[in-house]
Amino acid sequence: MDDDIWRQFDLADDYQSMGVIANREASWEEAQYYFEKALSILANLDIETDSSLTPEAVRYNTLLENILAGYRVTMRSLGQLTDDVNPSVILDRFSDLETQLEGDTLRVYNQETKRITYDLPVIMNDRVKASIIYFQTVARDAFRKYLSRKPRYERRFREILRKHGLPEDLIYLSMVESGYNPHAYSWARAMGLWQFISSTGRLYGLKRDWWIDERKDPLKATEAAARFLKDLYNRFGNWELAMAAYNGGPGRVSRAIKRQHTRDFWKLRLRRQTMDYVPLIYAACIIGKDPEKYGFTDIDYEDEVRWEETTIDRCLDLKDIAREVGCSLKELKQLNPELLRNYTPPNRKKYTLRLPVGKKARFLAVYDKLPSPKETSWVKHRIRRGETVSSIAAKYGVSQYAIMNANNLGRRARIIAGKTLIVPVPLDREYARLNRRHHKYQAESGVYTVRSGDTMWDIARAFGTTVDALRRINSINRGSRIYVGQRLKIPTNARYLAKRNVKSSKSRSSSRKSFARTKPTRNNGSSHRSGKGKSGKYTVRAGDTLWDIARAHGMSTAQLRRLNGLGRTSRIYPGQVLTVNAADYIVYRVRRGDTLTRIARKYRTSVSSILAANNMVDPDNLRVGDRLKIYTR
Repeated sequence: MDDDIWRQFDLADDYQSMGVIANREASWEEAQYYFEKALSILANLDIETDSSLTPEAVRYNTLLENILAGYRVTMRSLGQLTDDVNPSVILDRFSDLETQLEGDTLRVYNQETKRITYDLPVIMNDRVKASIIYFQTVARDAFRKYLSRKPRYERRFREILRKHGLPEDLIYLSMVESGYNPHAYSWARAMGLWQFISSTGRLYGLKRDWWIDERKDPLKATEAAARFLKDLYNRFGNWELAMAAYNGGPGRVSRAIKRQHTRDFWKLRLRRQTMDYVPLIYAACIIGKDPEKYGFTDIDYEDEVRWEETTIDRCLDLKDIAREVGCSLKELKQLNPELLRNYTPPNRKKYTLRLPVGKKARFLAVYDKLPSPKETSWVKHRIRRGETVSSIAAKYGVSQYAIMNANNLGRRARIIAGKTLIVPVPLDREYARLNRRHHKYQAESGVYTVRSGDTMWDIARAFGTTVDALRRINSINRGSRIYVGQRLKIPTNARYLAKRNVKSSKSRSSSRKSFARTKPTRNNGSSHRSGKGKSGKYTVRAGDTLWDIARAHGMSTAQLRRLNGLGRTSRIYPGQVLTVNAADYIVYRVRRGDTLTRIARKYRTSVSSILAANNMVDPDNLRVGDRLKIYTR
């Protein structure tokens, strides 16, 4: 099994635990942040979740269920949704509130009659009215954000819909699905601006492998959505049923029509979210065409996303491209959201790359000089007799799903001896960036002591051996995990490679702004001691948030707000002086096998509290002997 996947599971579990603790403290905004972080980690994992037989799929599905259970508690308590809320929450929360909103009053702020036309059969009934009220109240901040994003791709969306002979008002379907965010990820495991699940995306030509996910591409996904919607309209004969089928699935809608003997969407009894879906689209359309009338004024609209395109015939590192053409890596990735790695795909003879406007000429001038990434970022493996995808994955310490995706293999595909497979062994794994570069790999007398952030793949590569050889010499089963402080034997013919493979680097602590004065330190004394917290003042600095400050002083954001007379929507600013009331604390010495999650649970605190109080960024960066300040109340 891929150590990286399991590390990501653990990290998502940590964030989920933080969310649960924040719920208990009634720190709803904090809880939302943690659950969103956990969901984003799961969204980016290379996992096939439609099979419950694999350990990865079981862990994934269990984690997702736990995250959603906690998140729903948060949403019911939060009141007004924030502008960065997951689009799935918009639909889910409305289902809880619809009956309450139907008796509320629609806010109309501009009585001027404006001639507005629709090319969808938009109507105003009680369900649509309740949806408008929902966007005006509970989901106001989120909907305002969606409106601000609308110009990003609107012109291109309309062009594609027109080309396929479809109503242009279907752009509001994308608004409800994703909030016009190419990276939106739903609880149903759908992705992108039009929220395709993997199987439907493949059916409509959207490729997904180790390197790219075309569901995130604004143009390719819109083309696929247009064809899918056209098929649904041809099947059901009206747009309300077609949109309902887009959300709930054509099979479910067909069965409901047959069972209930009606083709009137407004009379059909469907899954609650699907029944709410069409009214929300109509509400978005009504407000979107006249936002001022419904109270959405002074919206800071974003500019249209524009780019130049060029075709490349080899793999390139996005960091090299950004440096040479004079733009940021972030800007380049925003223009190419389908790219999952910091590289263009190596398995494409021709690939269309998007560049910032005005940068194409510069790119073409330096194209021949741009280096291709090192060959070790992917390996061409010649299949030997008796090998399987699973055994090859274990050899390289990667996921079998990564190999299957990189080579477009189905789950039942057979591999043939003599053929070649591409094995993705990325250079830019996030955990490697954060952890691996911070220490040298050295083995004393042929034994290496595992540190926080290590994986079998890291250690094997550092000492010039394979994961298989490392497991074999240490009698470690394939499903077993390594832990901080564990001593591993290193094959004697590989140890000398460590010095040339890994260089030490500067500690990241200098780049981390400190909220607390205490950092984890080495200690050979007692397992813990206690101390008294001090009340005092804290001056807000640029980049501070309430939850950062609260956590650094062992408080909840609710306590910090109360102490300083701040409302839930109050903002803090640099230079502002806040009263803080730090809790009593203990100093705990980390032991072998400890994790921050276990320590936090033991002392009834949260991982985020420990991170902030000890000036830590990464929950996994924990070593035996470290001293941690832990606030208690």
